[in-house]
Amino acid sequence: MRHAVSKSLKRIITRTCPKEFVFTELNVLISCQTMIRRFLFVFLLLLAFLTAFYYIPSYQQELQADGWDGYLESQAKAIVDKMSPEELAGQVIHVAIPGKTLDQTAEKEIQEILPGGIILFGMNLGTKQEILKLNFELQKKSLEASKLPLLISVDQEGGRVLRVKDGVTQFPGAMALGQAKNADYAYKVGFVTSFQLRKLGLNFVFAPDLDINNNPDNPVINTRSLGSTPEMVSKAGIGYEKGARLGGAIPTIKHFPGHGDTNVDSHLGLPKIDKNLEELEKMELIPFKESIEQGAEVVMSAHILYPKLDPNLPATLSSKILTGILRERMGFKGVIITDAMEMNAISVHYKDSDPGVLAILAGADILLMTSWGKTTRDMRDQVLNAYKKGTFQKGERDLLKEAAFRQILLKLKHGIIYEFSAKKSNPKSLSPMEEKEITFFQDQIAEREKIFLEIFSPNLNTDVSRASIVSFPETFVPNSVKPEETIFAVKGKEFEGVLAEKNLANASAGKITALLKENKFKRIVLTSFSQLELDLAAGLAKRYPALEVVCLHYGTPFLKLNTLSNLKILFSFSPTVESKKALLYSVVERTTPVPVVDLILKSSNEKTVVK
Repeated sequence: MRHAVSKSLKRIITRTCPKEFVFTELNVLISCQTMIRRFLFVFLLLLAFLTAFYYIPSYQQELQADGWDGYLESQAKAIVDKMSPEELAGQVIHVAIPGKTLDQTAEKEIQEILPGGIILFGMNLGTKQEILKLNFELQKKSLEASKLPLLISVDQEGGRVLRVKDGVTQFPGAMALGQAKNADYAYKVGFVTSFQLRKLGLNFVFAPDLDINNNPDNPVINTRSLGSTPEMVSKAGIGYEKGARLGGAIPTIKHFPGHGDTNVDSHLGLPKIDKNLEELEKMELIPFKESIEQGAEVVMSAHILYPKLDPNLPATLSSKILTGILRERMGFKGVIITDAMEMNAISVHYKDSDPGVLAILAGADILLMTSWGKTTRDMRDQVLNAYKKGTFQKGERDLLKEAAFRQILLKLKHGIIYEFSAKKSNPKSLSPMEEKEITFFQDQIAEREKIFLEIFSPNLNTDVSRASIVSFPETFVPNSVKPEETIFAVKGKEFEGVLAEKNLANASAGKITALLKENKFKRIVLTSFSQLELDLAAGLAKRYPALEVVCLHYGTPFLKLNTLSNLKILFSFSPTVESKKALLYSVVERTTPVPVVDLILKSSNEKTVVK
């Protein structure tokens, strides 16, 4: 049967197709198969080439990075291995000084303690020239005493925490940045602040604050926080930290594992947060975890007791928290610095327990001191004596050397040791890796300058300050009332100056009643910083329910807020000049509605939402 069918098919083909055509089709088919095989071969060859082109440079870069990191680590190890016990004990301590110059007290502090760093406060910081001279002299003295440069730190958070007044842009504070809800602004503020600090010789900045201010009664964090939710704090905090890390002054995320949900100031007492690890991982730890994953290099610890994590010791002194959670569970390999060790939470409650020793044993690398003289000498002696007794020796590990190593590696990575190195003056005697080191840091400096020119503008502070203005309890519509229908009764030269520029009259509070008799005004604009001034504004709103009373508030929002329907409170969270101008701009010139504040406030103790 099969043979018959075959013969039939053959007859059909023979009848319908010439013999030459059949053979031609077969040749074409064979030729096509050959071409397809060749095409597949070429395609696979090209794919292999592209794969190699993509991955080999990446692999080479990883090898180069590993080589570079290994080179820096070997340098740090070589430095640490040569250090005496006195130098090791001093390196892990940062101290303060009393004045704006390298006086005898400051010289003695550096010579005796051999500190790894110095923190500067407002009392130390004058004009740009004074700051530059002071930092140069501090570094010179440190190099003479210990052969190592200093980490010179400052609290420059913005807003109400501004130590440097000359040479650094006075940006609004953390809470303002959070309310702006713009990660790009946070990045730019972080970069510019860091860049300008490094230009003044300040290479270490204690910002951003990653505490979630979900307790409106918090007396110390307050407007220093970026917000009341993990999302808001992470968005602005990570942006700021990334920018600052590129800018030149090493940023510090603080206060681990979270200082937001407390109503006790650790400067004055020992706060306690009664949360377990699972609760912290759903709230307080989120910004820290995400920032560390994005490359944050320095964490500051909190002087807070977490009884469900460690019933006996606050975070700064607890190995369960600093080592167990931060280093082991969260994988942090960078530098841990304590908050100021003189704060009452430590100096009063743990003064007889050798807190400096406990902190190093817990996993800290730097003991921050905000004093000089006897307190810093006592701290140095405490650490040194413990080292000589072998307290920091844990098997083959030397915890004090590890702490010094991490800090010195940080100085190497950020070009602080390079900045004061003699290598730059003897290029002919350098090894290939030393030549690479010089090229790397020269390129790093050039890249910073390039980024600064790209992102900085005279209007940046104005733009950020205006973007951070928010309203309570509802959206504020500025152009619903004309300026000529508004009574301005503002206080302060910044506010008065803007009104003068706009040719708008400013009245004293005592003249408001007389002006209202003219029956042409629909809005009154006041300014406030304190609870008393807010209460006066509320009293005016009650007295004149037909008028809209607008209060421009540049203090903390965590006060008793009145929710009268005709009272609008605009928040800047910051007393800087640009923040105050931005408040008035939001009434006089802004054409878009001012959004509702997104915070947990005292008025209802719930997150405020648009109604």
